[in-house]
Amino acid sequence: MVWLVGAMGQWLGSRGCRDGRAPGIWNARRSGLVGFVGLILAGCAEQATNLQPAQILALLQAGRPVLDCRDACLAQWRRVQPTAARLDADASWNDLAVLLAHTRYQDDLTLYYLGRSAQGMGFYQAARSYYRQSMQLSGTSISCQNLSGLCGGVALPNAVLRRLAEIDRAVAPPKPRILRPQSGTSPIPGAPAAGGDTGASEYIEPPPAKR
Repeated sequence: MVWLVGAMGQWLGSRGCRDGRAPGIWNARRSGLVGFVGLILAGCAEQATNLQPAQILALLQAGRPVLDCRDACLAQWRRVQPTAARLDADASWNDLAVLLAHTRYQDDLTLYYLGRSAQGMGFYQAARSYYRQSMQLSGTSISCQNLSGLCGGVALPNAVLRRLAEIDRAVAPPKPRILRPQSGTSPIPGAPAAGGDTGASEYIEPPPAKR
């Protein structure tokens, strides 16, 4: 969007020179255009940061993108990162998701926290998606280790691997239980005694036939 404003400003300036019109007129028009585009950008940012908690949770459940800001939001993230770490430790998943969405800062740590929120609320597919995005950023120039310098004591990407394993265990079908008879319980009528023969010990020899 910024390059578009600059390009249109150059076009308006050159158009004024070619047409022989006063440069002030074209400068006024260019200023109006820049102001109009600025209003559009401000509206987009306001819409992203003013989402209601219910809207944020709906996006989180669907695994939709929530974090879309880097350098411009870095200072704000540095201020709220200790709060995010505390919310994670307290398992305050709703509050953590709202904080992240309003901050909008994106790196491997914030995506990990977003996965924690989704996992804590039972949105396992969404959590997997956020965790995998976190792994993609770990070790890059925009990871928490290289850009913000704040990883909150979280060892990434190893922490992500542990969380993914937790999800796999949570969604795995339960293994069938094998019921074994306990000693001292009453046998089922008609069933042979536990550990006994199949009836050979209960055989009674008939008396000899009369002659």
